[in-house]
Amino acid sequence: MDQGLSLIDQINEFVRKENFQLPVFNEISMRILRMARHEDFDIREMTHLIYQDQVLVAEVLRAANSPFFGGLSVITTVRDAIVRLGSRQVCELVLIAAERIHYRARDKRFNKLLNKLWKHSVACAIGSQWLARRLNYHEQDNEAFIGGLVHDIGKLFLLRVIDTMQESEKNSFKISYELSYEIIRSFHAEQGYKLLSQWNLPKIYCEITRDHHSQEFDTENVPLMLVRLTNQACTKLGLGINHDPSIILFSTPESAALRLKEIVLAELEVMLEDTMQIVA
Repeated sequence: MDQGLSLIDQINEFVRKENFQLPVFNEISMRILRMARHEDFDIREMTHLIYQDQVLVAEVLRAANSPFFGGLSVITTVRDAIVRLGSRQVCELVLIAAERIHYRARDKRFNKLLNKLWKHSVACAIGSQWLARRLNYHEQDNEAFIGGLVHDIGKLFLLRVIDTMQESEKNSFKISYELSYEIIRSFHAEQGYKLLSQWNLPKIYCEITRDHHSQEFDTENVPLMLVRLTNQACTKLGLGINHDPSIILFSTPESAALRLKEIVLAELEVMLEDTMQIVA
């Protein structure tokens, strides 16, 4: 590898030469997601699909029995989970469970970062969806959920690439934790947008990934607004890699664009803290 290249150029060159890729969304979870959009879905077929992947079964039952979703009795079957929570909620839990396995690295330091990143992504997904429903954007709550889940996928991609580079016999150098952090902070939006575009995901998710930190953004793009605001709420609460308790959500341009009241923002913060029961 040409050591004269910048680190981000070396990363891009490694990705190109090694054809490094993240797995596209789990096929079973995407089939379930499409199925749940129809009110006349077959509960037996959905149950059968989930049971094809025992990791999904375990994660769905664990989440369904968490204090966040818990009822009076313990859920012991996927069918019971679907009945109690509803098909849409279950399919979203399936998507969360399917994506969780990608947030792992060989480097223990990166594993800690990825664990925080995972919790942040889940909190952003659930928080953005909650906010969409709270503000009566029900037709866009699914877009808000997926947008929140993938908005930082560029960080995941870069960390996984750097982790693989360090393990490769072709590379004799190590990348410091501090430099890795700076790389993912500076380039994750660009890399995430490129990745989702290559996957041919709908434009809305590519735009959320690209613009969730941009100074200039489309205030008519409701899912983007929801994810941006929830992302800042997570940062305020320390749900993720970054923590900035000085953030005043009511003063953000996203809050103004969505015409939010302070009580709704307070409710959002409480709800976000509760979501950590799902991924604990």
